[in-house]
Amino acid sequence: MGRWGYRLFEGDMDIDLACDLVQSLGVNTKKWEYRPAQTVNQTDMLAPEDALARYKTKDYAKHLADVIVPSVRARFDKNNLGERLMAKSRTKEGKIDWDNLTSGEYKTIILGALLMRVGAKINEKDLQHLRDLVPQVVCIPGTTWALEDTGFRSPGQSQFLAALDAYEPGKPRNFQELR
Repeated sequence: MGRWGYRLFEGDMDIDLACDLVQSLGVNTKKWEYRPAQTVNQTDMLAPEDALARYKTKDYAKHLADVIVPSVRARFDKNNLGERLMAKSRTKEGKIDWDNLTSGEYKTIILGALLMRVGAKINEKDLQHLRDLVPQVVCIPGTTWALEDTGFRSPGQSQFLAALDAYEPGKPRNFQELR
């Protein structure tokens, strides 16, 4: 499985982005029954013990796979929202978000990872763009301090590239596993 903090959605910045990236791109997710952040990182070290215990149950895993992930995928696929979000995110590339020191390129990558996490539709042009962004984003060989957490950790980068290579619409990608 690997050490916590190295994979996608285990660093502080990844979690923060998963929580508010879609909303920062202009989509109000407050009325969504389930939000993209609920599909990632059920191993957060800072989560309360009762939450961590619940995340480990078979019932929760089934609910995540059968209800939460499909619900979020349906939101992204409806009216090509995922594609429209990718287009909007691309307009923010080449800029640094000074609130969290994250590049627009990395935000687009995290958006792509969220789309892959739920198996949402991603067109070939956007998949290629995501591949092209990978070498442009800072990659740190291990964990880092929160203020320096502005890009990939090495296993997360490998995970992302593997996810791109194996991407199939409708097939969710589990970033909890290192593959």
